[in-house]
Amino acid sequence: MPSGEPKSFGPLAPYYEQLMQSVPYDMWVDYYRLLLLTYDQDPNHVLDVACGTGKVARELSRVGYQVTGFDLSAAMIEAAKRKRNPGPHPLTFRVADATNFEFGEQYDGAYSFFDSLNYIPSLEGFRAALAQVRKHLKPGAAFIFDLNTAYAFEEKLFDMSDERKHLRLRYRWKGDYDPESRIIQVRMQFWPRDGEPFQEVHVQRAHRSEEVVEGLYDAGFEHIHCLASYTLDPPTRTSDRVHYVAW
Repeated sequence: MPSGEPKSFGPLAPYYEQLMQSVPYDMWVDYYRLLLLTYDQDPNHVLDVACGTGKVARELSRVGYQVTGFDLSAAMIEAAKRKRNPGPHPLTFRVADATNFEFGEQYDGAYSFFDSLNYIPSLEGFRAALAQVRKHLKPGAAFIFDLNTAYAFEEKLFDMSDERKHLRLRYRWKGDYDPESRIIQVRMQFWPRDGEPFQEVHVQRAHRSEEVVEGLYDAGFEHIHCLASYTLDPPTRTSDRVHYVAW
């Protein structure tokens, strides 16, 4: 969770990768590498913004990248540190806020995946995060990130459940979207097989495309591309997720 006092990703942290087991992490990594190749980027040391439990960082480490990751949730970072590093380079994980982190280092590239930047619920905070990332990048280095669109919230894509009794973690999610503020609150109920039931509330904002582009330019990025996620095509009205490439 990248910004503000964490109200989510606390009790969920030990179960997060179980919850995400159907996510094709290898496809996300392949797409990231395709975007790097397409836009002539060849980083060695990359920054993972809002890294969660570090699954993508470990996948990138496995194929030879050095990764530093950070997240606002201390519980998620603790979970990341407990995982085995499959790669040749050390993995570094820190607790930090995307809107004001200061690492005193510049990186060859940065990324933020799984709609992490939607979790910054204010435009001011989102713009601050873009500026902080840009400050931590070497000249010409790219920041690649994805965002959920308003269409995803309007179509209730957060409304889901899986309550099969054999699961280690059963869950039910229900989103409440306000088109005026562009904020969705997703109330999540969880029933772990080996623990007590718990709830979390996840809050996201659908940042407007013009806000994103303006924020990137103001942060100092000069080249900005927006793509329908997992493709090299421009987004459409029904794109529920988009990727940005900026350097």
